[in-house]
Amino acid sequence: GSHNVLQNSVYLYAGADGMYKKYMTWKAFGKYNFAGFGVNDFEINGDIAFNAYPFRRAKQSPLTLKAHFETSLKEPDYYQQHLFTNHYKWNNNFGKEHETRFNVAFTVPDHGIELGFWQSVVNNKIYYGADCKPAQHDGTVSLTSIYAQKDFTIKGLHLNHRVLVQLTSDRHVVPVPLVSAFLSYYYEFWVKRDVLRVQIGLDGRFNTKYYARGYNPALSVFYNQDEIEIGNYPYIDAFVAAKWKRMRILLKYQHLNNNLFGNGEAFQIA
Repeated sequence: GSHNVLQNSVYLYAGADGMYKKYMTWKAFGKYNFAGFGVNDFEINGDIAFNAYPFRRAKQSPLTLKAHFETSLKEPDYYQQHLFTNHYKWNNNFGKEHETRFNVAFTVPDHGIELGFWQSVVNNKIYYGADCKPAQHDGTVSLTSIYAQKDFTIKGLHLNHRVLVQLTSDRHVVPVPLVSAFLSYYYEFWVKRDVLRVQIGLDGRFNTKYYARGYNPALSVFYNQDEIEIGNYPYIDAFVAAKWKRMRILLKYQHLNNNLFGNGEAFQIA
């Protein structure tokens, strides 16, 4: 028969923020669970941003350096530990998952430049394996990401580029492609000034081959698999976007390049 499970937690949290003129802003947050479900769980995060104004112009966006840090200890949720259905049954005794993240980003808005670095380290990571059942990695897995973005604007023509490199210490636990790229080329213009503005262009995505996660609709979870590699195939969309007064309209033709070239592995991974 069915039974109800009631879980309660008691926690404290606090936050603070501040700024120094127009050159620096910061904020911090902390939360600690001292009783009930997830006792001793905690979360600490902080952000800091520095602005510089090296160009002596009347209108200039600042060069910005932003950093974010967070660390947390989290009890697995109930359904990762216990499940009883017609197709899937498990009773686990997973330990807490400890994750630490750090990222830094440098932006030069007036030149359309952004550079960034991410680092994530997880102890005892919980994931869904090829059998679609939850598993807990015994040890530490890390993910390192570096990205670069450069946008060119020539009057109404926008040429935007973004490249991401990701390094995982264990692709069986955290599967990611080594390189991902995104581009957006579009022309933006007024049909009627201050009334109707239109964008017409192309979006393109590409990533190197990797074992992308599968999706299990019965469990509503993504799971790791080692059977099908996805990638090394460009995915191009054509679009028309319009802003008419306060209304936005988007028309998109997805996978414009279907059957035109490539290896036919036309899967889109969100």
